[in-house]
Amino acid sequence: MVRADGRVDRVLDGPTSTVWIDPWVKLLDELGVKMHGASPVTAIDCDGHRITGVTIEGSTGPQHVTADHYVVALPKERLEELGTPALLLAEPRLAGLPELKVSWMNGAMYYLDRDVELVDGHVLFVDSQWALTAISQAQFWPDIDLRNYGDGRVEGILSVDISDWERPGGQGLPPAKNCTKKQIEAEVWRQLADHIDDGSLQQSNVLRVFLDPAIQFPNPTATTNLEPLLINTAGSWQHRPEAVTTIPNLFLAADFVQTATDLATMEAANEAARRAVNGILKATGSTKEPCEIWPPREPAILTPFRRLDRIRWQLGRQVARPPVEIDLNGELHPTGPLSRGLFTLLNRFG
Repeated sequence: MVRADGRVDRVLDGPTSTVWIDPWVKLLDELGVKMHGASPVTAIDCDGHRITGVTIEGSTGPQHVTADHYVVALPKERLEELGTPALLLAEPRLAGLPELKVSWMNGAMYYLDRDVELVDGHVLFVDSQWALTAISQAQFWPDIDLRNYGDGRVEGILSVDISDWERPGGQGLPPAKNCTKKQIEAEVWRQLADHIDDGSLQQSNVLRVFLDPAIQFPNPTATTNLEPLLINTAGSWQHRPEAVTTIPNLFLAADFVQTATDLATMEAANEAARRAVNGILKATGSTKEPCEIWPPREPAILTPFRRLDRIRWQLGRQVARPPVEIDLNGELHPTGPLSRGLFTLLNRFG
């Protein structure tokens, strides 16, 4: 945002499976990779020093898979479940996984009879009850004809992220995690339409809604989320392992790994995977060129603040409060004398 040639973000130029997953799977298949689809890992066997095999649940029952090296690309909560005393003994840093926090951030897709572009990018509904963000997809998919999908009626797709599942909704609704599927679908649309007040979002324009199937509703237990999002919190770095573990044939490629990206994103997982590949190249004595790893570019204007934060961290000081805080109504409030002075000036001359 602060570079002349910068971009706030980038998006895929088509549906994820069409332009990313399917071509990647096809390439792996052509390279001779044997894939076990829909076969969850149920055990990672370790002799206290090396990984000796992995058990997967296949269509015909449990299957033991062995390899020279193992790359774990699982969410932290799944790897946490697979931890055994032998595994934790061989790599003690995995014992910190329970300290890492996760939260709910799942999406809903609204398929529209008539496309509504909204804006050329993402929309942040900063004061919506459920912290919504959205993007109108069709405008970024120039080579995709939506009429070739489903019954051919869909002309637009509004993709929405629901980031706050703990806060009550509007009109007396409970938090999203305590609502039914129909309530979530209706309330998300209401919050969107409440902010886009030009009449472009009409309920009659919605053909169907697809809520992330990772949200599992009561039957008979409480609503659960099969795919929570890792949240980077102050002090969590020490609980995150490196991509190259102390187990000589085990490597990690996931967003919870220590990376320069340092945020639970696909970019962080990608960086972790590069580090894992480089670890395998080194372990095997390969002469192949290692994967390039580059640190994220950060605005120079924020350098003094980053240095101050690092000094405070090295001194063991508490994490400094941000100069401003945002309340539940989306309003900014100063937290110290400097920010209060700035607010006073802004209110006087703004």
